[in-house]
Amino acid sequence: MLYTIWLLPLLGAVVLWVLGPQLRERGGILGSAAVGLSFFATLTLYRAAGTTPGVHVPLGSWIGGFTFGLMMDPLSLIWVLVITGVGGLIHVYSIGYMAGDRAVARFFAYMNFFVFAMLTLVLSDNFVGLLVGWGLVGLASYFLIGFWFERPSAVAAARKAFVINVVGDVGLMFAVFVLFSHTGSIAYTDVFARVRDLAPPVLLTACIAIFIGCAAKSAQVPLHTWLPDALEGPTPVSALIHAATMVTAGVYLVARCAPLWDSSSAARELVGTIGAVTALAGAILGIAQWDIKRVLAYSTMSQIGYMIMGVGVGAYEAGVLHFFTHAFFKAQLFLAAGLAIHALAGEQDIRNMGGLARRMPFAFWGMLIGTLSICGVPFFAGFYSKDAVIYGELLDGHPWLYVLGVATAGITAYYMFRMLFIAFFGRDRTQTEHHGEPAHASNVPDWVMQVPVAILMVGTIAAGYLDIGGDNSIWSRFLAPDFAGENLLRTGAPQISDMVSSAVVLVAVVLGFGLAYLRYGAPAALTNAPERLDREARTMPPVLTHGYFVDDLIWALFVRPAQALGMAFGRFLDPVLIDGAVRDTSFLAGVLGWITRRLENGLVRAYAVTIVLGVACFVAYYAFAGIPR
Repeated sequence: MLYTIWLLPLLGAVVLWVLGPQLRERGGILGSAAVGLSFFATLTLYRAAGTTPGVHVPLGSWIGGFTFGLMMDPLSLIWVLVITGVGGLIHVYSIGYMAGDRAVARFFAYMNFFVFAMLTLVLSDNFVGLLVGWGLVGLASYFLIGFWFERPSAVAAARKAFVINVVGDVGLMFAVFVLFSHTGSIAYTDVFARVRDLAPPVLLTACIAIFIGCAAKSAQVPLHTWLPDALEGPTPVSALIHAATMVTAGVYLVARCAPLWDSSSAARELVGTIGAVTALAGAILGIAQWDIKRVLAYSTMSQIGYMIMGVGVGAYEAGVLHFFTHAFFKAQLFLAAGLAIHALAGEQDIRNMGGLARRMPFAFWGMLIGTLSICGVPFFAGFYSKDAVIYGELLDGHPWLYVLGVATAGITAYYMFRMLFIAFFGRDRTQTEHHGEPAHASNVPDWVMQVPVAILMVGTIAAGYLDIGGDNSIWSRFLAPDFAGENLLRTGAPQISDMVSSAVVLVAVVLGFGLAYLRYGAPAALTNAPERLDREARTMPPVLTHGYFVDDLIWALFVRPAQALGMAFGRFLDPVLIDGAVRDTSFLAGVLGWITRRLENGLVRAYAVTIVLGVACFVAYYAFAGIPR
């Protein structure tokens, strides 16, 4: 059954690649069925995978006795359920969204391959298998982000995402080398069992190298710049990348390597700090966005920062719970936004929307419920997971990270309700011209896209209830085998209870909502919205509109020097030195050949002169060699 879960999406991808021209629109049904069957197969292993040591099957062995296999324990089971469950819903939604596209079968082949790559990553029982899945996920994202390859912006975004992720791949590969050289194994169980034998500098080096891979894949500062540009792909791709697959890989890897982080306080401090900074930086950038998908992209960056902050400091259960709830509300937000984009023929600028709550009530409710959850409003899933992460910073002795988490929650409420008020309230400002996604003429009924959003709403509301009960909750008991040492890291002595902490976070959320309402939702703000929004766009601080100039910094520090080096090779080193050496070698061979031809002329007297000259040289050498110096 574990083989089935793993290979069904790959089989779907292969069939869609081979028979795509014949399947056409039916390719969406086949691709959705492959992922859906993988999800139901996962449910059959739920009970077995939730017990210690889970489910394990071998794949093969290599020289030196290195074994490769598949493993499903509570941690990987949660990821597989999200990848196949939420991913399956996104596939079904894509049937309606991509209907009419000329390459719909290729799209679903890429989507199935993406799911297979992510399953390879989370089901591997060793670091090399994880590294293979890690690279395949980057390749699949390249295919999907650049799906509309006739658009230069899509090609550039796909290339940018691939290059930045390769930087992370190199870091992860280096970490695997370090761990193997000091433990003699690539298997998780062997490496984690020998953590205590690693010297602190070696352990810290391995953790930093691992986190470089996590930072690139999960869009953490400063390797986050690929994530907003990745929205050049179709909206279902954005939902799959942001909610169920790629950007959560870093969270999984930190959680999987919990024994390494448990043994290195310096590594925990580093990861927790970067996660907190990323959460705050992403939230602030969300304030300056007008593209509805870019608002959600920066919210993903911020929420992944929360997850990394949680698992980084040792609050593993809270960080993984936020991954689980985030998968529902972020997929719902993207798909609900896709309903609006699809209905508006590709329009993505919220300044050109307005009044959509009346025109598209279902999309409005989808966005509203998702917004309430991501903001952490009580009784929605995000409330339980986000508060658990924030309070976990106090439990683990990081009060200043707690402050950053609370501030981020308030800013999140501000920019999410800002988007909601501008796009769905006020008068209709839709225009015919746009610069968003290509529009498709679809004859697929609306319910094909609405049913997945409705199912996600259930998870967006109810998923957080798994954590009710604290350390005795269903969630804590389920993850106990993977994070048995989490409570040992709780060195903090918080002066407030979790209820008081939740109240503090809620106050920040209410303040963010209130400010957004006054600026964008109040009747006076809605009356002159077009003029005021244009004025705000013109006066937006450049540091926000240019993403803190991180792209410009990367361009100045790495891209331009690389281009200059390439030009030096292309204009001097390659033509003068390399090609020159080849040409000079050819010329020298020709000269030597010409001399040899002159000597080998067939005349006996010429040969005799050569012999005499040779003998004279030998006599002269031996005569002078015997003279004392």
